[in-house]
Amino acid sequence: MKKGKIRKILMAAAVLLFSVPALRAQASEPVVIVIDPGHGGENRGGEVAGQFLEKELTLQAAQAMKQTLEQFEGVQVYLTRTTDQELSLEERAQIAKAYGADFLFSLHFNMSSEHNLYGSEVWTSAFGPYYSAGQTFGRLQLAEMAGYGQYIRGVKTRLNGRGTDYYGVIRASRELGIPSVIIEHCYMDHPVDAHQIDAASKVANMGISDAIAAAKYFHLKSDVLGLDYTGFAYQTQAAPQGVAAPDCTPPERVELSVLSADFDTGRVDLKLEAQDAQSGILYYSYSLDGGATWSTLMPFANLGSLTFSVTVPGGSQPAIYCRAYNGYDQYTESAAVTPGVFPAR
Repeated sequence: MKKGKIRKILMAAAVLLFSVPALRAQASEPVVIVIDPGHGGENRGGEVAGQFLEKELTLQAAQAMKQTLEQFEGVQVYLTRTTDQELSLEERAQIAKAYGADFLFSLHFNMSSEHNLYGSEVWTSAFGPYYSAGQTFGRLQLAEMAGYGQYIRGVKTRLNGRGTDYYGVIRASRELGIPSVIIEHCYMDHPVDAHQIDAASKVANMGISDAIAAAKYFHLKSDVLGLDYTGFAYQTQAAPQGVAAPDCTPPERVELSVLSADFDTGRVDLKLEAQDAQSGILYYSYSLDGGATWSTLMPFANLGSLTFSVTVPGGSQPAIYCRAYNGYDQYTESAAVTPGVFPAR
């Protein structure tokens, strides 16, 4: 989109009355959807050298999402950017407002500081009907991503130090009366996820998954695609009483026990029980050397309990620990279990 056109859109947005409308999931036609390819221009986003550049991936996924949605009836679809262009977070929301958006979908790809996280997650507003809309859509989108093979990290909120929405595009959209979400499709820097986006067709498939989730949310129909979601039923998340604050505490219960130990082979069978009432348990890791080193993060998927096996070195008396991580990546460490002395092998 050229700068002159953006200025016209922003000027149009500036004169609109920004009252908060009733949010809708079954709209009178046309439904207006605005897709925001995250980052752009000098704002490159995340980068895995020689492999992935986020600002490029987001535009590829957004174009696939748009092309798919445009094959449904009764919908108008726009992008906040169509080229490698930098926009502020506020400009993205203002463009959506100028188009009369019923929903703003901001597309992203994730990275973590320790390069140890993997999975798909959705972020939304913590307030009122915007939380309701974001949570409801987010669950539909994550169901699509689960079908795509992604590990699911949940639909979440985050607040800043002022007690309002942390992410600028969500905050700006809410101020303009537009429900919005940030879709973090996967972690570019983790091998569990990286193979999901190592071809252009795979990145496009993620955008198509976003489009199908939006079509389900808005009950759209496409004779061209042979898809009819006009009667699609899903559970709507109620608006919160007050603020839907994020989980700020680690898991409340993590217990590790030894089921059996084979002193000839070094195999130890363990049972891990973990609970977090607010955001569930996503991962676990273990240490065989008293906490000096830890395994990679393993999927827990909020099972409540699971069993797993480890092999301890011969000639050792290991102190085994486990950590369980909740939906906000906070962990609680178990007490140590000591299965005994393993002879040298």
